[in-house]
Amino acid sequence: MKKLNAFQKRRVAQIVALAAAGLMTIEQANAALSTAIGSTLTAIQSDGLALVDLVWPVVGAITGAFILFKLFKRGSAKI
Repeated sequence: MKKLNAFQKRRVAQIVALAAAGLMTIEQANAALSTAIGSTLTAIQSDGLALVDLVWPVVGAITGAFILFKLFKRGSAKI
């Protein structure tokens, strides 16, 4: 039982050390971002939003058409 506890303690210490190293790496990576990357990401985001603005009317029209087809089908089944 003592060996198992020692193994578990060592394993937890390794996991904590890896997590700390990962966090330090992320901080360094965020500090190293240049303004060019930031402006590129902003441009990609604005292009994506423009694409969504173009697609929503089409999605709404298709959804509305399906709803109208379903209502027509119900109405014609009652005749």
